[in-house]
Amino acid sequence: MKLRACIGLVAALTSGLASAAAPAGSFAASAYRTPLANICPNPLIVQLDWLPQAEHAGLFQLIGGRGKMSQGRYEGPLGSTGINMLILAGGKGIGLGDSETALSALYMGNSRAGLRPHLALVDQDSALIFSSRFPATGVVALLDKSPMGLFWDRATYPKGFKSVADLRAFAKSGRGKIYLSTTRRTFGRYLLNNGIPRDAFQEGYNGDAETFVLNRGKWLNQGSITSEGYQFANGRRWNKPVDFLLLSDMGYPLYPGMVSVATNRLKALTPCLQKLVPLMQRAQVDYARQPAEVNDTIFRFNEGGFSAPWWKTSRELLDAATVAMLEKGIISNGPNRTLGDLNKARSDLLLARLRPSLDIRAKANVKTGDVATNRFIDPKIGLR
Repeated sequence: MKLRACIGLVAALTSGLASAAAPAGSFAASAYRTPLANICPNPLIVQLDWLPQAEHAGLFQLIGGRGKMSQGRYEGPLGSTGINMLILAGGKGIGLGDSETALSALYMGNSRAGLRPHLALVDQDSALIFSSRFPATGVVALLDKSPMGLFWDRATYPKGFKSVADLRAFAKSGRGKIYLSTTRRTFGRYLLNNGIPRDAFQEGYNGDAETFVLNRGKWLNQGSITSEGYQFANGRRWNKPVDFLLLSDMGYPLYPGMVSVATNRLKALTPCLQKLVPLMQRAQVDYARQPAEVNDTIFRFNEGGFSAPWWKTSRELLDAATVAMLEKGIISNGPNRTLGDLNKARSDLLLARLRPSLDIRAKANVKTGDVATNRFIDPKIGLR
């Protein structure tokens, strides 16, 4: 394990000892005090893009461990701001209804919860693809890089893969297939458009372990470094080290899970966002420094039956996810000293990757400024 990862792990463990002596939520109450009553909706409803996991920790940080858990919901005081925040789970079976996404919920509502969120976590590529059908504006990117990518068995491929060119060579070798969810959209479509033949892919990955195991690690597999990266190295009938090629290393520089608002509500929510977005930036920084309380909260939510019954996030998995997010720059300032802003050159590159595949769901001549803004970002807030 690299030195930085060791430091991060030690920080996570020692922060757990420190937070154990403090009442749940006391840090949030003392740290987030910007008055939001009569400025923001109460409760402020935020729709997650998936079931609760470490990637969502910055939002849970604003409440801390003192929130109320119920089926698919976590609600509590947003610090000492004078309002509550309600976090709605996404994902299968408990969060969004059939065919719904966090993006569509901004307009159509979450049918399971019977609520229309004020904010939702939306991947930047989805915001561009659906920029006409569901126009949304990202106001802060709590994650600088996507934790998603392809992984492989370290013993089978000790030299690993570092680029799309390496993936093309793998496809040509015939040693195995690339197992992912789909090639019809997002990064699967990008790989297809960049010279990897269709017959090199096996579609249908939905979180299962069977295909990777049955093929004895010869296949490359879609997964998240914050989930599969730990699970396959420590179980999942594999229990051996794996390595990752992240989307950003493939040349697909996605901002995942941008905190976003329906564009037709942006003006009305502007007074709220001016005060709220800097709090979200600070909360992500605070989580990176002391993750124990929030990781424990997410563990208890999923373990306690408030999530989908098949979705469990052990404390060890969550701690490993925190280390991975800091070690790999998933939580980071990007190219400057600010956490949460969106780099225009990088966003324009993503749009260039997507443009050949855009259709009537996208706004004509869509620009990256149509789906994201830095106007609410406090440039002084970042990891140090």
